[in-house]
Amino acid sequence: MDVMDGLNYGSPVFPNHTRSHPHTRLVFETSSITVMLLKFLTGLFVLGSIASAQLEPLHTSSRWIMDSNNKRFKFRCINWAGHMEANIPEGLQHQPVEAIARLVSDSGFNCVRLTFSIDMALHQDQKVSESFSTLADRAGAPKADVDSLWSRVKEKNPWIEMATVSETFGKVIDTLGTHNLRVILDNHVSKASWCCSLEDGNGWWDKAPGYVESNSRNFKTDDWLKGLAAMASFSAKHPAVAGIGLRNEIREVPVVQSRDAWYTFIPQGADAVHNANKDLLIIMGGTYSSQDASFLRSKPLDRSRWAGKIVWEWHHYTFSIPWITSFKNCFLWKQQVGAYTGFLLTQNQDYTGPLWLSEFGFGMTGGPPERHGIGSQEDYDYLNCLVEYVTGNDGDWALWALQGNYYVRDGVVDKEEGWGLVNKEWTAWRNTEVKGLLGKMWDVTQGP
Repeated sequence: MDVMDGLNYGSPVFPNHTRSHPHTRLVFETSSITVMLLKFLTGLFVLGSIASAQLEPLHTSSRWIMDSNNKRFKFRCINWAGHMEANIPEGLQHQPVEAIARLVSDSGFNCVRLTFSIDMALHQDQKVSESFSTLADRAGAPKADVDSLWSRVKEKNPWIEMATVSETFGKVIDTLGTHNLRVILDNHVSKASWCCSLEDGNGWWDKAPGYVESNSRNFKTDDWLKGLAAMASFSAKHPAVAGIGLRNEIREVPVVQSRDAWYTFIPQGADAVHNANKDLLIIMGGTYSSQDASFLRSKPLDRSRWAGKIVWEWHHYTFSIPWITSFKNCFLWKQQVGAYTGFLLTQNQDYTGPLWLSEFGFGMTGGPPERHGIGSQEDYDYLNCLVEYVTGNDGDWALWALQGNYYVRDGVVDKEEGWGLVNKEWTAWRNTEVKGLLGKMWDVTQGP
């Protein structure tokens, strides 16, 4: 209802038969205007209060994420990459931040998993212009193409010319917040770059036993903890931020790197976030690239010092272990996923908690009409199976990914992302049938 509903601007202040002294009429008219103004200001206050309430801290209860009114807040999210060499969220060369935020909101999502690197977290005062001035060398791209790219970023978002990388993240987050979108900041990598493999040096803590250079050379444990604390402190100024993911797709070299290290370093990361900002949810994934948390069944993590703040996460793609070892059979896959991660939803256990599918994705175009355009038959079968599973559990989720392309990836400026939700102009969905394929994943069908 509009705050002005009920005020009839076309009627006189007095009925037609009323006569009054001009000064009396002026008093009443002034009084009426005052009442109108008060109603208007009251309406703005109410709307502002509603908006503020929607950005209040979230918490957990059993397997549910809850809002400040103790109602379930189901994550229906989209991933937005900000962890690569440019050190800012992708896509600002194509659209203003406001247009992107509006597109996300209009698409039906209620949150964004916004990725960042420890490089960015520890150098928040770096100017975006400086980051782009060295981007060509760091990302292996032609300098002329990167210079043109930076010009397009400034053209679409003029405010960015003098902004720092943290101010840019803040602008993105605050704009998402004006559309009532919550943000989960996800520490995707340490060194700003594409992710993930056992060769990129971002996989396992460098202080853990069994150091393997190819998997740990960039994962500086002390810097990681400092970066998490810095982003938690940063988030205190941006209420749309509801939580921080400690690390994307932690992955050990089998046999050499022991999972015991997870119990050592994950609590340290949680402490770094919680001590800096106790309002934030803390998102934790298992090992093998967030595919396996089965070790928590026999050895649950003591979460008491972060009570009401821990959310488990898991990832899944067609190249994930359970899909491969189940021979791509949906029934067998569901059993495996349940054993690896799904059991965490079981009520009244020491490990019970919200379980968020914070990444899943597929090739969105190139397929025939009978596959609704999905790129391959395997992707289509996998998606249908995953939707069945997540819908059955009414699970929280985040699709990979928003970006239709990247500033630079693999040395190519504006490289297109075939798994991206939006087109290369960032104006609309790449494949409008995807929303329907997600089916009842959009609905809230269970709750406390």
